Amino acid sequence: MNRNILAMLALALLSGLPAQAADKAPTPSALMHEIDGVYKHRFQNTMVVPGQASEAYQSEDIVEVLPYDDRHVYLRAHLEFANGHTCDIAGMAGYEHGAFVYHDPEPPMKGERACALRLHVTDKKLVLTDRETPDAEATCRAYCGARGDLDYEIGRDARREIGYVEKLKKSREYRKAVQDLQALESSRAR
Repeated sequence: MNRNILAMLALALLSGLPAQAADKAPTPSALMHEIDGVYKHRFQNTMVVPGQASEAYQSEDIVEVLPYDDRHVYLRAHLEFANGHTCDIAGMAGYEHGAFVYHDPEPPMKGERACALRLHVTDKKLVLTDRETPDAEATCRAYCGARGDLDYEIGRDARREIGYVEKLKKSREYRKAVQDLQALESSRAR
């Protein structure tokens, strides 16, 4: 056996992964079908007004992932934070280096970095982040209220099938995401 095959087998045995997983990342299609669905998390939130008693209310985070083509997923996140602040973002995320990444089609304001939201998975979690490293500045602040943040994780066990696919595809957010992707692809073709 050549050294590369022996090295991959040794890595697979040491890591507890099947031998085939050691030699390549999942294909875009395999990953998208593993994570497609709606993820919801309900929780008690708080409205805090200085000088008054805080008031509890029910909140719900929602993340939708729907395959679009063989390299893109539609990604929508609605995240809720204290005092009614939210993050809302939606668009097509393309497969890049083992993850799906949404790039904002709108140019950033002068001096700002372009919004890039990365969706990847661990064994137990679906992870969203708009930071290149944990200490880096968030790139998608424009999509969040003052207390909001797109550095987010939700358990993969929260995944449910999207039972409203046709309704979702008629939504304003989905139609805009398709339009933005088509405009991007036609500009690349020129």
